[in-house]
Amino acid sequence: MRRASEVKGLIVDTSASLHPRLVLAELPAPQVGDNEVVVRVEMAGFNRADLALTADHYRPETIAGSELAGEVVEVGRHCVGFKMGDRVMALSRGSHAEFAAVDCRLAVPIPEGVSWQVAAALPAWYMTAHDALFNQGELRAGETVLIQGVTSGVGQAAAQLARLGGARTVVGVARSNAKLRQLVDTVVDLGLLMETDWPAEARKATEGRGANLVIDMVGGGALTGNLQSLAISGRLVTVGRLGGSSDTLDIGMLAFKRARLIGVTFRSRSLEDKAAIARSFATDVLPHVIEGRLMPRIDRIFPLSAASAAQTLVQRNEHFGKVLLAIR
Repeated sequence: MRRASEVKGLIVDTSASLHPRLVLAELPAPQVGDNEVVVRVEMAGFNRADLALTADHYRPETIAGSELAGEVVEVGRHCVGFKMGDRVMALSRGSHAEFAAVDCRLAVPIPEGVSWQVAAALPAWYMTAHDALFNQGELRAGETVLIQGVTSGVGQAAAQLARLGGARTVVGVARSNAKLRQLVDTVVDLGLLMETDWPAEARKATEGRGANLVIDMVGGGALTGNLQSLAISGRLVTVGRLGGSSDTLDIGMLAFKRARLIGVTFRSRSLEDKAAIARSFATDVLPHVIEGRLMPRIDRIFPLSAASAAQTLVQRNEHFGKVLLAIR
């Protein structure tokens, strides 16, 4: 391991405004904890969720980033199953730096033949989508799934995994027709625009029954339509808040549908919960990647020094797929 006292990385500067700004800085090299591995980061994901956080979520000089792929260069004394030189991916904070300390319970070995780019594009989207679909939404083969906000990263991942999980029909709803057209027949059977009467079209596509499961990435402004498109005794899992964090709930409709409304976030999960999600991902999702049935869409890759350009691209919603930072 390079034992320099400082490494390059992006810190979150919250002094100028309520929203974070990324600044390249020299940082203390991470020290390995008993339950950690130190990873030399090759690639790191740049996610919209990072931009949504405000100054209240950060301590001064917090290292940015939430997912990574890289090589283990140091192993804590209580870590089992890892050694120097192992290639790993993880959903873990502080990924936008040359080295990062990761709790070994969150690290997932990268299978042979899977590139750094693909590995770095998987954890945030596919762990979130898999948990929403199967752990929270309890998707069963033969059911119909509606993905609200399907052109988002987690939305695309959810549509792919729903198909691989045996869903009978996958309906995608989105604001962008150009992006939606690229997903029809590849990851969704039917694409609907939010500007249309999409709840009625969704019910028509399910022979009037509605979707058994709705995965919602939009949040504010979509709740009533999601309930309208839901089948009796259906499940609605709210994951994202691209349209805002508040809405009006028609309690009568919720009761009539006998629906389950389930909210999820990683921010309030315990380490044990996150570790269980990582294990489920490794068992259920990675085999599809290895066998070529699943591949994340990658928009473009920026060097660490151009992180501000990546931030602008994501802020303006001009990307379609994962934005990555090449750390080395």
